[in-house]
Amino acid sequence: MIDFLSNWFILNQMIKIEDIEQGSLAEEIGLKVGSYLVSIDGKDINDVLDLRFFEASRSLDILVSSDNKRSTYHIEKEPEIPLGIKPVEFETMWCENNCSFCFINQNPPDVRESLLVKDDDYRLSFLYGNYITLTNFKEKDFERVMELRLSPLYISVHTTDPEKRTELMRNPRAGGILDDIKRLVNGGIRLHTQIVLIPGFNDGEYLHKAIEDLLSLFPDVESIGIIPVGLTIHRDELLPIETPTVKWMEEIIQIVQPYQEEMKRKTGNSVIYLADEFYLKTGVEIPSASHYGSYPQLENGIGMVRQFLEGLKDLSVPDFEGRVLLVTGILGAGVISKLAKVFSESNVEVDVLPVRNRYFGNSVEVASLLGGWDLLGVISVLNFDEVILPPDIVNSDHLFIDGCSLEDFHESLSMDVHIAPYDISNLGEMK
Repeated sequence: MIDFLSNWFILNQMIKIEDIEQGSLAEEIGLKVGSYLVSIDGKDINDVLDLRFFEASRSLDILVSSDNKRSTYHIEKEPEIPLGIKPVEFETMWCENNCSFCFINQNPPDVRESLLVKDDDYRLSFLYGNYITLTNFKEKDFERVMELRLSPLYISVHTTDPEKRTELMRNPRAGGILDDIKRLVNGGIRLHTQIVLIPGFNDGEYLHKAIEDLLSLFPDVESIGIIPVGLTIHRDELLPIETPTVKWMEEIIQIVQPYQEEMKRKTGNSVIYLADEFYLKTGVEIPSASHYGSYPQLENGIGMVRQFLEGLKDLSVPDFEGRVLLVTGILGAGVISKLAKVFSESNVEVDVLPVRNRYFGNSVEVASLLGGWDLLGVISVLNFDEVILPPDIVNSDHLFIDGCSLEDFHESLSMDVHIAPYDISNLGEMK
């Protein structure tokens, strides 16, 4: 038993090599796929972050385990040159919270498996901009983040009131968020933050407090994104949540706008950014490009409409000969109509199709969450030659949110199907 535990511990202090780049240093010294990278300069290598951090050196000694034998290699190189090792993906840290507004808990029963992954992993936050709550952080995690300088991180705050956040996330560790954030910024870690706003719960005085607490840590807290809670029809066993209304959204805009103007005046940056939905639902004008600056919350869906409108200025319309159908969700119909106008001005026959979401329910109005099978049911009876879908409607495996594949989608239609580019100004390169 002791030998087993010892071996288990050792294996969890190293990473398995999944692949080696051709022509790399790793290939040159004879490293093999399937072997284990144990350490670099005596530092344990637990995942890709350790590898990338410790391999950035001019002179290093790497310890490798293969066929129960350990070998040490000395390498001299420029710091920016990687070893060429691709490790096996690390096991994701799961979320320990039980938030009643969590979108994952509101998925249909047949949703694709990847959408059930409830991660709360600071490594994914650093690598891909995933938002984390810090409730599963242990001392070693704080130390590692600061040692490896994993910055920026993306933090789901929601509220800085300890009791309110504990109630919201149903986790006794949730109340220390402000202390956790201060510890990170004092350790040199920059943060982007988000507040998922629930009517009658963390708005009003709680929103004021959260904004003021986070702004007090600017510029280490680089941005604050505010997003209205998203609700689907699959909430039968979850606590009731009040649906955001247009009037409520107007009130939130009025609360946030003075903070934005003050920060813009003081720092040149708005710092606080409202989700596009606030503007689209209320009819308030979309802020200018200067409001969004470098678009720090773009991955959160904030500023996408402004970026789209800016892209229209440089758009080259594809040379389509037949009728074109532009597919979107209910929320984006007015914005996509501006694209249709550009098509029409280029003598392309075009129409906009706003599709209601049957998969998640009518309250979910964004285009990216439209199911492929639902879309087919609507589009297949229409007479068009070309169909253009939103850029983020399929994932990297070319699957719609409901598991329908892009290949099946193509084969089920007699018209050509295109996925629009993220930068709409590149639309002309589709054909």
